[in-house]
Amino acid sequence: MTDPSDTASDARPRVPRRALKWAFVMNWGQRGLATIFTVVLAALLGPHDFGVVALALVYVAFIDLFVEQGVVTAIVQRKDLDDAHLHSAFWINLAWCIVLAGVSVALSGPWARANDLPELEGVIDVLSITIVLWAFTIVQRALLERGMEFRKLAIRANVGAFVGGCVGVGLAIAGAGVWALVGQQLALTVTSVVLFFVLGRWVPRFRFSRHHARELFSFSVSVFAANVAGFLSRRSDILLMGLFFSPVVVGIYRLADRLVDTLLELSVRPVGLISLPHFSRLQDDPEGLRRSVGSCLRLALFLVIPAMLVLASCSQYVLGILGSKWSPGVDALRLLALVGIVKAIIFFTGPLLFALGRPAFRAIMLWGQAALSAGVVVAAGLVLAGSSVEDQLTGTAGSRALLFLLVFLPANLLIVTHLTGLRMREVVVWFPVPVASGLVAIAAVALVGATGVLDGLSPVPALLVAGSVAVATALGSLIVLEREVRDETLVLLRRGRAFAGSAAEPEPADVPGDLGFESESLLTPSADR
Repeated sequence: MTDPSDTASDARPRVPRRALKWAFVMNWGQRGLATIFTVVLAALLGPHDFGVVALALVYVAFIDLFVEQGVVTAIVQRKDLDDAHLHSAFWINLAWCIVLAGVSVALSGPWARANDLPELEGVIDVLSITIVLWAFTIVQRALLERGMEFRKLAIRANVGAFVGGCVGVGLAIAGAGVWALVGQQLALTVTSVVLFFVLGRWVPRFRFSRHHARELFSFSVSVFAANVAGFLSRRSDILLMGLFFSPVVVGIYRLADRLVDTLLELSVRPVGLISLPHFSRLQDDPEGLRRSVGSCLRLALFLVIPAMLVLASCSQYVLGILGSKWSPGVDALRLLALVGIVKAIIFFTGPLLFALGRPAFRAIMLWGQAALSAGVVVAAGLVLAGSSVEDQLTGTAGSRALLFLLVFLPANLLIVTHLTGLRMREVVVWFPVPVASGLVAIAAVALVGATGVLDGLSPVPALLVAGSVAVATALGSLIVLEREVRDETLVLLRRGRAFAGSAAEPEPADVPGDLGFESESLLTPSADR
């Protein structure tokens, strides 16, 4: 495909290859393990217990927003950073998190009564312990992200997910019920805290500077406001659905939403992880920033659109492996897959605004999105309150899909193109190939289903057949339609053969493809080379 900007190949957008590789390892391992354990736990516990913990986790996740107050972003974005910034941030956050844990426990009762679930109070009280534990990881995580040390972050994430999952499944088999999911979260958190201190080089000391604290928190306050609004925009459905619908509806919806989020974590999130530190290094280089933002957007489209449409094509088989009690969520999962596509595209607006030092504008923008999201969920809840479980799920997901497609997508694209100098027509021409590959996958699965081949199969074989057909046709379409995908595929195959010992020639140090990869050294600003 010809680059829309018609620029020379050395001016094409680039993304740091080494950091991206470890970001993928981190997210694929963590989310892959989390998905496996989630499916197992959902099958063992059922929608009710899953819904109770979903309501508890979204509550604690909201409280968690107050934990780091945007400090991670402030540390990553800041040009000049010294130890006084770090020590001051650590002690303020630790004291603050102890207060937050107390607030969480105090509010757990009203939240449980609002959802008419008395058992929710005890679950939240125990999960509030994680708020204090995460305070010990904030500075460590920020430093690793700032240094783009994603190998260490990958080790921490994958080991934590594995330990937490094993604890959760063991407790579920032992009959712990809802507490199996609680145990999973606690084990994951404790493991992560330990690994952050084992892998990180920084250790807190008893030092505090008001001047350095003010420097960090003057930036982080706006980031924090944006983070809260972003959370409300993303999670207003789960926060408010419990006020209108039963835990069964919340549990099924949350599982479908979590499947979409997991696919985002596996596809676009690794690109997103490197975007803030990468964009921040280019904040004084408009042309480099334009190319890098364009690269991230293009990668997101090629990674996420086919993946989400594959998920939509196999939705009935994905939920089918969990049993008939989850089947009302099939159409909701398809609609939430469309929401996932939009989430991937608009994801980079935040890192871009933070890198350019405009957190206040980001906060205003996200508070507007949060208000719209909450209004749509409340409207859907009022209209669908007396409907069937399937109608409640489909209606809520459908209203959210319309909001994201018709409002959030165009608004975010306009902001990004205005700030970077990207032309809208440059972005638009990146859509047809990934959309076509996803539609081919949907058509292929529908054709296989129409033949009746899948009707006599049990859920797992049916999913394997449908998923294999969808993935093969989507990937094959991308390879046929897009030259750069063919080039990257050949590079991966050559590296696979070399790893297996069948390739004689050495691997090139850097094989940039037009999809936007580059070697790590190209990230270094010219003044520092």
